[in-house]
Amino acid sequence: MLCQNNVLPIQRRGFTLIELLVVIAIIAVLVSILLPAVQQAREAARRSTCKNNLKQFGLAMHNYHDVFSQTPVHQSRAAHDYAGGYGNAGNLSWYVGLLPYVEQAAIYDNIPFETTGTGYAWDGIANGTSALGRMTRANVPLVTCPSESVQNTLLPGVVNFSYVANAGPPRHLTIPGVGTSDNSRGVISHTRMSPGGPGTANCQGTWLNGSNNARIGFRDITDGLSNTIAFSESLVNDGTGNHPDRRRNLYYTNAQRIQQIGASIDTVVADGLSNPVNWSDWSKYKGLTWAYSDSWEKHLFNPVFPPNSISIPSYNTDWFRCSEADGAITPSSDHKGGVQVTMADGSVHFISNSIDLPTWWRLGSRNDGQVVGQF
Repeated sequence: MLCQNNVLPIQRRGFTLIELLVVIAIIAVLVSILLPAVQQAREAARRSTCKNNLKQFGLAMHNYHDVFSQTPVHQSRAAHDYAGGYGNAGNLSWYVGLLPYVEQAAIYDNIPFETTGTGYAWDGIANGTSALGRMTRANVPLVTCPSESVQNTLLPGVVNFSYVANAGPPRHLTIPGVGTSDNSRGVISHTRMSPGGPGTANCQGTWLNGSNNARIGFRDITDGLSNTIAFSESLVNDGTGNHPDRRRNLYYTNAQRIQQIGASIDTVVADGLSNPVNWSDWSKYKGLTWAYSDSWEKHLFNPVFPPNSISIPSYNTDWFRCSEADGAITPSSDHKGGVQVTMADGSVHFISNSIDLPTWWRLGSRNDGQVVGQF
């Protein structure tokens, strides 16, 4: 006969409330430790992609220069502006010329260059009914920084842009030890497409040629390709014109220092940082469309104010329509502490928000003869 042993039942004991709270607290601590590290790793990856985008634009500019012996042309207006009578081309940003060199030849081939500025070209962009309007909605991943956290939704479907080309400090401002300049100080070639234009002071006399055409080749960057910025970053507006982050808006000051010929660049900086007033009717276009330009979207930048501060376009009486290059549009980014820049030699560097301002101005000037120093 088999004997059956007496077996005591197994008792199952759950967590007490205190133990559960301790576990939750430990998990919370671990999350608080790990989450910033994960976020930093993600931002590092985004920043690396952004750096690669800038590198690609630098290489594309060199390939473009090999073919045309100049840097890409930014067409800030249309050839028929102000009764120009020079056809219907224009309104194309510097991005367009680089398309074949960044593996976007298909988009380039679908842009009707001779008619991009026809009539009031903005209607075709807004409605997506023109060939250029359709191309502004094409997917071009290279034009947007992955760290950008805002989208400009003023026009549904258009692709925003994150990168801006260097037009140099405004030629009409006095830089210590340098003075003013009859021609653009920057790297990007640009044209207003028509010799006609508003009768503002920076568009007359000795200033006229500098605003109409700036055909710049590497031969003109006498300060050295490694000492001169070609491209940088720019945050977009959200389309409302009144974003709480002032880096995403465009400003003016009541003193209007920015458009006083011969004004000291130091005076412009002090006035702008102390007395900025947002102009929402301008701000809402900032960073809107990568391909189309009529001076409002701000595809060009000017090293005047410190990086990641404010932007003040030259304004009033159509000033900036004479030459988009004569403003103070400031590079900005969501990268902590500064912005990335592509030098004219194709190398990419990080510029701190606290960079010495004279050094910043020298980096933006292609031929001022000044020693750049450390940056």
